[in-house]
Amino acid sequence: MGVNIQEFANNRVIGNVKIGERNAKDIPVKYGYFNVHLDKMTSSLAVELFNEVYDKPKKLKIRFVNQNPMDIHLERYSGKKRVCYGNNKEAIYIDENGKKKKIKCNCKECDYALGNECKFIGRLYFILDKLEDEGIWCYPTGNQNGINKMLKRIVRANRLGEDLTKDWYELFLTPVPSSYKGINYVPDIRKLGVVNSKTDGTTNIQNQNNSINNQNKKNFLLITGFEKAKVENKEATKIIFKDTDSKNRELYLMPENSKQDIVNLKVNSVIYPLSISTRNDFAILNDYKIVKIAS
Repeated sequence: MGVNIQEFANNRVIGNVKIGERNAKDIPVKYGYFNVHLDKMTSSLAVELFNEVYDKPKKLKIRFVNQNPMDIHLERYSGKKRVCYGNNKEAIYIDENGKKKKIKCNCKECDYALGNECKFIGRLYFILDKLEDEGIWCYPTGNQNGINKMLKRIVRANRLGEDLTKDWYELFLTPVPSSYKGINYVPDIRKLGVVNSKTDGTTNIQNQNNSINNQNKKNFLLITGFEKAKVENKEATKIIFKDTDSKNRELYLMPENSKQDIVNLKVNSVIYPLSISTRNDFAILNDYKIVKIAS
């Protein structure tokens, strides 16, 4: 999906925007707002620039620099030291002497990932309103729910052909009570001027479903067939569609992260795709609305 954001942003990132830091006792402290403080990537100039314009903001007006504004990878730490990072295909392992070694990376088979010691980390890159000429900022997060939400928005915008560099978006936080972490602040993004939030800040899918007939009908897909397939050594279902221009489309249904009730439909049923992601050369159908059930 375009240029690697880390390569694009190389030498242009002015600093990190975070929602917490370590206190005097080196204990992580979470805030309910965005802040900028000194770290390996953030200079005192970045802290000064941010604090001149913003005072503990709970949302930020941002604009993206390309169509792929978020980098996602896996990381594992031992204490404060990062010992492994990868992309779910291959990883770099760092031994106790600092020597790096390439290893296979598969979070479905890795004991550390299965034990929740190795987690997905997202880094969202953007330009800040009122600081447009200063450079690119980075918002790093390990919040798995937030990563999924933001990635879903970005994938959908690309699927609909939207230019992410043209419009202003809002990066905001939703407080979610946690039984063992107190309040957890989940990040999310939305295009400014679009009202689509519930009280928890997530997209109101029910409202989308109720107004599906008002959506762009070019996105409707007619099912013409089902086939068994293998994707990344996993059993999957390949679904063949025709769009409203009578062009064939192939989407894959994955067992671990795709809605599954479409397999009970017959040929000539119609769906409206809500979420499609790409994995290598495969297009994965994650979520959809059933528009017509063929008899």
